[in-house]
Amino acid sequence: MKAFLALPVALLLNACMTYPPPSTAPYRAIGTEPFWSLVIDDRDVTFIPAGGEPIRQPRPPAIVGIAGEIYQTPRIHVNIVHAHCSDGMSDKIYSDKVQVDVDGKRFNGCGGDPVAPATLAGTNWRVESVNGRPTPQQGDYFVQFDADRVSAKFGCNSMSGGYSVGGDTLNVGAMAMTRMFCPEPAMSFENQGAKILGQPVTMKPNGDRLTLSNSAGTIELSQTF
Repeated sequence: MKAFLALPVALLLNACMTYPPPSTAPYRAIGTEPFWSLVIDDRDVTFIPAGGEPIRQPRPPAIVGIAGEIYQTPRIHVNIVHAHCSDGMSDKIYSDKVQVDVDGKRFNGCGGDPVAPATLAGTNWRVESVNGRPTPQQGDYFVQFDADRVSAKFGCNSMSGGYSVGGDTLNVGAMAMTRMFCPEPAMSFENQGAKILGQPVTMKPNGDRLTLSNSAGTIELSQTF
């Protein structure tokens, strides 16, 4: 993994208050070269090295600064900066850069939720549901991305057009589409899917799944290989 620049000292130390921010799920971070992971839950800060024993410390109150949060324990110091971060391995983009010092040894990595695929080019996805309604197991329900074009099918007609990505927003241009009438449920899925893709959508990745959503509805995708 490419090491990113040392985090600005002023940003890390310019804390304005100390309190444990609310959390509903453990905070997780990962790194490579060597592989490691970090979990911060309501009780502990746990550093897990590859092939080694976890190092666990009681979670202290967070020091909240203008760039992110700092956790300081006798053995583990964690600096979280809210800036996009690539893990260098899977092409995922995470919401935070994370710097961890464990017994004086430094580790750099990424943390928080994935914010969007680093690139959509060359990825293929099966349409699992549209507006919460599962698609049939049989039939062509897919979205595919080339370098600059997206192709889709919701069980009926084929459609394709150009696309661009800005942050976590996908913009699909005017799509060319065949005009064959198809029986239900393909026709309904197609009408709803085309309407959603017809305006900018927010991308929310979760592992090998991707949610596209806007005011017109939601498309749930799972990556195929």
